Amino acid sequence: MVTSKPKLLHIISDEKFPDAAYRQFEVAAPGSSTYLLPDTKNEIKYLKEINPLRVSKYSFLSKKFIKSLDQYDAVILHSMSDFALEIIGRSNLDVLFVWIGMGSDYCDFIYGDVSEILEPKTTAIVKEYMPNTTNQKIKRALKKLVYPHSMKKRELIERIAIFSPVLHSEYKVIKQSLKVFPAEYVKWNYGTQTDLFDSDAEAGWAKGNNIIVGNSASPNNNHIEIFHIINKIGLPLDTKIIVPLSYGVPDYRERIIQEGNAIFGDNFQPITEFLNLKEYVALLAKCPVMIMNHKRQQGAGNIGIALFLGTKIFMNPESLLLSEYLAQKLAVFKIDDLKGELESGIKGLSQEAATFNREYLKREKGFDTHVEQTQAFIKRIVELRCSRIKPF
Repeated sequence: MVTSKPKLLHIISDEKFPDAAYRQFEVAAPGSSTYLLPDTKNEIKYLKEINPLRVSKYSFLSKKFIKSLDQYDAVILHSMSDFALEIIGRSNLDVLFVWIGMGSDYCDFIYGDVSEILEPKTTAIVKEYMPNTTNQKIKRALKKLVYPHSMKKRELIERIAIFSPVLHSEYKVIKQSLKVFPAEYVKWNYGTQTDLFDSDAEAGWAKGNNIIVGNSASPNNNHIEIFHIINKIGLPLDTKIIVPLSYGVPDYRERIIQEGNAIFGDNFQPITEFLNLKEYVALLAKCPVMIMNHKRQQGAGNIGIALFLGTKIFMNPESLLLSEYLAQKLAVFKIDDLKGELESGIKGLSQEAATFNREYLKREKGFDTHVEQTQAFIKRIVELRCSRIKPF
């Protein structure tokens, strides 16, 4: 039942993004949201502002729990997890589901195989530490038993009323690739960096000679290809290669550290400890060049901070995020352009280009803009909810 104050249930996980959603929804519609965390055992590490309602990760097995979803005007899924698929598959057909995509939860609809987002040398490294086929089969069999609806993802997402991926272009690609996907697109993003973008304090600009490569110990970064490109061109004098590896795949991290040390020696600086936002911004401020070799949309928050600091960013030419930035006339570059930057020494962006990028972020990615976006998002949810109410 829809009231003047919508009743929204958010299905979240313990990570940094839901806190940004909390801030936006509480300003846009105070007191309208409940945040549910399907985990009762693990200590909360990343949620700082939300005091979630905690339920068992198997609560979808309870008919009472599934029935309780009927009371909400919408169930907002922050990522299409196995838990999310289970509640979609078991819930009443009248429940309105909204999917806020994270990237990793829908890339299987954009890229048919993981090999499509990895470069050849990275693929070879991944194959070295992949678990054996027997273990994979056992894990898939167990998952099928515990989360049977997770095997019906393509079918179940037809129940989604609104889909908000990171990029509109991703929605278009998915819409084209799936025969049936009735969800409509409504723009909504996490304002994780709004404090930085809205700050009146002088943030300064990235300076120095260092290059930062990637954002994690994930093979999607395609680090090794970048190492070889830089080595072939030649590393400018007094330049360090800084590589954040604090989270991701341990085996891959160790291999990248090994390769980085072998190629660059003392000029290679892996970052294996977690950095808070202040520490990460300080690190970026010493790197006037960033290289992000992801083929799929990834690391948008990291790139946003770098753009704000005036970093010159080089991205994989296949990245939809790069296409989005170029469409907005931002000063970002393809990795193919890296040779000119390195051969002439690290210079970074011109002041004019850096200022243009920062002004765009302050105008389009500030907190007020995200609140307006959230208000429009809720308005559309209420409209769809009203359209589903059956007349007496």
